[in-house]
Amino acid sequence: MKAVLMGFLITLGSLGISCLAWALEEPDLTVEFIHTDRPSSFPPLMWVHITNQAFTPLNLMDLVAASRLVIDGKPSHRIETSFDGPAGIPPAGNWEGCLSPDDYAPPLAAGKHKVSLVLGGTQSKGSEVVWSAPINWRQGTLQTRSKELRDVASSIKKGLPRSCVEQWLTVKDGGEQDIHRVRYFLEPQYKIIVSYENDVVHGPVKMYQESRLND
Repeated sequence: MKAVLMGFLITLGSLGISCLAWALEEPDLTVEFIHTDRPSSFPPLMWVHITNQAFTPLNLMDLVAASRLVIDGKPSHRIETSFDGPAGIPPAGNWEGCLSPDDYAPPLAAGKHKVSLVLGGTQSKGSEVVWSAPINWRQGTLQTRSKELRDVASSIKKGLPRSCVEQWLTVKDGGEQDIHRVRYFLEPQYKIIVSYENDVVHGPVKMYQESRLND
């Protein structure tokens, strides 16, 4: 009888340890850099996907506030206090969105780097990133601006959250809009159309010069 009781207590203890480990389990984290292939006035973004693997809520706002980049093995701490995502993630829930590398200091220097993101006790896989200083498109021509915006359109990948897209495309075009096919205005006379389904990019992205196509 004593042996049975001891076995039962050991089993309960093991279950308790397993439950505690599950409650404290670190989130799953993946990061992909979204950027154009050439220097641009549009800053690169980090497309972040985080899954709460614990059975307790995850305080995402605090994790992001305390997050850091690891650039070639050296830490770069978050300096931006605002965060547009949710305050937390429920058990077994997830969040996808974008963070800007510009919100961390010291900043990335021009050149090639290996960069990862640390959230809590989780560090993403390192990504090879070629970094360049942003350009001022106003110092170019209409032709160079057109090339830049075509690069932007081709960099907006299927599956990218709308919240990420709208960190780049900040001005919606005037007139009637289709909620699933949103038209954005970019100076001096360009438009980009993005198709969405459930607030993620779905289908090809189209860029055109306003004077060449009727809206």
